[in-house]
Amino acid sequence: MSETIYAGDARVVSVREAPRDYLDIILECTQIAADSEPGQFVMLKSWSGNDPILPRPFDIVETNKKTNTLRLIIKVVGRGTMLMKQLRQNDRVTISGPLGKPITDYNFNTMVILARGCGAAAVLFFARKAFTKGITIHTILSAATKQKLILENELKSISKTLLTATDDGSSGYQGLGTDVLAEFLAKNNTDRVYSCGGGPFYYPYLEQLQSSGKLPVYLFVENYMACGTGHCHGCAVKKKHKEDYYLVCRDGPLFRLDEVEEPCLIYQ
Repeated sequence: MSETIYAGDARVVSVREAPRDYLDIILECTQIAADSEPGQFVMLKSWSGNDPILPRPFDIVETNKKTNTLRLIIKVVGRGTMLMKQLRQNDRVTISGPLGKPITDYNFNTMVILARGCGAAAVLFFARKAFTKGITIHTILSAATKQKLILENELKSISKTLLTATDDGSSGYQGLGTDVLAEFLAKNNTDRVYSCGGGPFYYPYLEQLQSSGKLPVYLFVENYMACGTGHCHGCAVKKKHKEDYYLVCRDGPLFRLDEVEEPCLIYQ
C-alpha cells in the first residue's frame, strides 16, 4: 500500500457513458495521480449523506501526472453507482487512495491477459507499464456483447495479439474467454497469465491451469469492501492450505492463484 493515502475530494473533469451502463470518468486529484501505481484502487463516494453509507472501490485505469488526473471505469450495477450516473463536469466527489498493494514484479518476458467486461479496468495500468519494460503482451477480452468490450482500443495498441470472445458472437469467438485462452496456450508459449472479471465461470479452468504447473496464473481478486484500508476485514479471502486470511484491500488486489482459496469472484 502507498505510504501516503489521500482522503478528501476531487473534481470531475469529464464523465461519459460508454457503453451504456458503464461510466468513463476523469478526476482531478494531484496526490492520487502522482502516487498511484499499477494494481491500486480508490474508494469513491459521489453523494452527500449516508444513503448509501459506504463508498465504493474502483480500479485506477490510468493516471496523467501532467494534468493531475486519474481515470476510472465504473459499471452501473447498484444504488451507489446509479447515483454516480448523475455526475457532471466540475462536480466534487469524495475519494481516498491510492489503496492496495502496487505491482512491482516485472521480471518476465511475455504474458497473456484474460479480462471480461469491466475487469479490463484492473489490467490496463499494469499492462502499459509492462509494455514500457519490453514485456510482450497478448490480450483476450470477453464480454456479453461487442459493445461491452471495455478498453479494447487501448489494450490493442500495446498488445502483440488481441482476441475477443462474446456471449452472443458479435465479436470474435462465441463463448467463454477461457476457451480462447486454452486454444492460444496450445499454440503459443508465455510466462504468465493475468486475469480479471471472469468470476466463477473462468475460475475452474484457471485453477486447473495453475495446478498443472505449466505456468503461474495471477488473479485480480474482486471483492466487496467497506473501508479499503484493512480495518474492517470485510474483504478477507482464505489463504490456500492455511488457517489464515488475506485482506484483498491490503494484500492485493493481485494474487497468485495458488495463494488463495475460493476467492470472492464477481462475474462481469
